[in-house]
Amino acid sequence: MIEKIKRQIDLENKLETSRGFVNVRVTGDVNDDKEIIVLVSGINGSISYYDSITPYLTDKYTVVAMDLLGQGKSSEAKDDLYNIDVEAWAMWEGIGRIKVLKPVIVFGYGVGGLIVNRMAEQHDIAMSKKIMLNTPATEKYADLDTSTTFSSIPLLGKMAKSSVKSNLYFAKGFDTSALEDSNIIAKSASETDKKIAKKLLRSTDKYLEEMALNRRMRKVNLPTLALFSDGDQILGEAGIKDAKATIGRVPNLTMEDISGTGHIAFLEKPEEIAKKIIEFDESTPTE
Repeated sequence: MIEKIKRQIDLENKLETSRGFVNVRVTGDVNDDKEIIVLVSGINGSISYYDSITPYLTDKYTVVAMDLLGQGKSSEAKDDLYNIDVEAWAMWEGIGRIKVLKPVIVFGYGVGGLIVNRMAEQHDIAMSKKIMLNTPATEKYADLDTSTTFSSIPLLGKMAKSSVKSNLYFAKGFDTSALEDSNIIAKSASETDKKIAKKLLRSTDKYLEEMALNRRMRKVNLPTLALFSDGDQILGEAGIKDAKATIGRVPNLTMEDISGTGHIAFLEKPEEIAKKIIEFDESTPTE
């Protein structure tokens, strides 16, 4: 499957936006008849997370993966400004730069899910559906901080510094040697300055303090799939219960559980998550 994605990559480039350069990878052709799904990264993440799920999506979708400003291969934000609004609008500008001319499905996990929801608030006419994985719904559980004191890890033939607790991203007992790159979490985190991650986390608190996720979702009545992992060590059992209780009565919402997975479930079970995305899309009319 990895070889398949390598052959299908048409574009990976840093595209200029009003707030900085956003790294975008397009797998497929945005001008063909396929639907377009946009995959948005979360805090300390990068588009490399999406390498494993992309091959399971390309038969149905053109896949657009995007690094947040200040993360992955994207540039730092102008004026050192990092918040939900800036990141969400930078995603829209990046989508515009690749000349997407039809509404897109947008997927995000954790804080990336909140950025996806903000994108819907900003420009709902350009979004057909949204999918959020392990996304907090209230300020109480918004601080998805996995930072740690630096520890050395083997990376790219030398000793590098890991700024996050990589094991927290997976369900307990998950064997990371099963991944194409067992150091993918640490590598992605090494591309993000801890100060940038902290600023974005603070803006997440503010975003949900101003208005909880259920109220924000009701403002934009888009078909939404909310996925929750039973082994998420970052949002945690209490955070998942809180999110389900908070958004459970929102119209046009589908909620599903994913067993045996952690915060980034699509790394552990990419085929299963892709199937859930496709089933939701095919069973849900576009508004």
